[in-house]
Amino acid sequence: MIKLDKKDKKILEIMTDKARASVSEIARKTGIPRDSVHYRIQRLIKSKVIERFHTYVDPVILGYPIYTFVTFTLHNFDDEKKFYAYLSSHPNIVYVTKTSGKWDCIIAISAKTLEQFDTVLRDIRKQFSSIIKDYETASLIHQYKYDYMVDLI
Repeated sequence: MIKLDKKDKKILEIMTDKARASVSEIARKTGIPRDSVHYRIQRLIKSKVIERFHTYVDPVILGYPIYTFVTFTLHNFDDEKKFYAYLSSHPNIVYVTKTSGKWDCIIAISAKTLEQFDTVLRDIRKQFSSIIKDYETASLIHQYKYDYMVDLI
């Protein structure tokens, strides 16, 4: 575990809001010297506090108005690796995670039409019917917060 001070937190807050902020811009907004900002960012990357820089893409603007989360409960884990490999390689599946609790897996499907969404989901259910016990869908209507824990640190 790494300890972050107030300066690190300020830098992360700006970078979370604007991943492409320049070192100069971050220095100006935080009042931290440019060289210190650069050093701190490199240290945060090296220590894996920052794993990647992320851009949020709006699927609706790109012609994919259907954005639906699907949760799965699995009951037979024999083909689990194949299941996750399939999900991870599918172009319409934009999020895949293994979870604990009621649901074993959560994915997000992005589709141009409800018909396309239905086809993707049916293909998953058909190909992995031997391991899928239950599933549930929830379509994204509006996103109120998209945050990477900056307020927690």
